[in-house]
Parts: sequence; C-alpha cells; structure tokens
Amino acid sequence: MGENYKILNDGTIVREDYFFRQVHGNGVQILPFQRKGWNIFLISLIPIFGWIYAIVLPCLMVKETNIACAEDGDHTRGFWGTFGLGIITFGIYPIVWQCFWLNREANYLKRHNKKSILTGGQWFAFYFFGILLSFSLVGVILLIVAWCKFIRQHNEVCATYNEINNFVAKV
Repeated sequence: MGENYKILNDGTIVREDYFFRQVHGNGVQILPFQRKGWNIFLISLIPIFGWIYAIVLPCLMVKETNIACAEDGDHTRGFWGTFGLGIITFGIYPIVWQCFWLNREANYLKRHNKKSILTGGQWFAFYFFGILLSFSLVGVILLIVAWCKFIRQHNEVCATYNEINNFVAKV
C-alpha cells in the first residue's frame, strides 16, 4: 500500500496528499465517463476556445486518472509540469509522459478485469506515423483515431472507478 492513501473497509480510497484534497474535496468524487472523442476534436478546431480547451481537458483528465488509479501508488504529472519539462527536453518529455499515462490506465483496466483500449506503445505508433504522414489524409486519420481511442480508454477507466465505488451500474 502506498504512503499517501489508504483503503477503507467499504473499499473507498482516501488519499492524504495535497493534490488529492484539492481535487477530491471531502467525499468520493463521481468521475465523468461519457466524453466523446469526435466532439472534443471538433471543439478543439475552434480558434482560441480550442486552445483553452486543449489545456483544460488534459488537466482534468490527469486529475481523474490520479483519482481512479490511486491504488497503484503512482502519480501522473499534471499538464503544466509536463509542458515545462517539454520545453526543457525539446518536446520529448510530453511524448514519454503520454505513453506512461496510457500504460497506467491500461494497467488499471487489466487489474479490474477490463480490456485496455490503447497502450503507450500503440499510441506512440499512431502518433509517430500520424505526424510522419501529417500532410496527408491518412496521417490526420491516424491522429484522430489515436485521440478517440485515448478518450474511450479514459472513459472506461472513469466508468470502472465509478462502478467500483457503486456510483453507476456495471458498464
């Protein structure tokens, strides 16, 4: 068991670090599990609003991952820390961060007998070939598919967490 959380008799996970108190509040939080990848993609195309949403959404999703996956004792770094390290590493760290984040979610799903949708290695392949072919329709499609798979997996992680905490019926 990790140092910064404990599991109560009813199965509720209680984290005791500053980050979790800020996100979690006093009670167990129901996590959103019905985001649509295509909707998010289309919103991100709107000038200015899309950029703001592209910053806010990963911040929220990382917090949700840290809440759902608290039992593993790890902590996924937030968006701003990743952004800063991305500048220092010339864009390499955010790619590595995304792979670790996806592997953490995939491992969470496997621990709870669910099928993972996207691992870090699979995402990297989609991303690499999508960027390589970014000036073609195939490259754009690869990037959109990777994004939609990522959102689907994150939704599944949140739905599993909600199910474990008896917030929703089995999904």
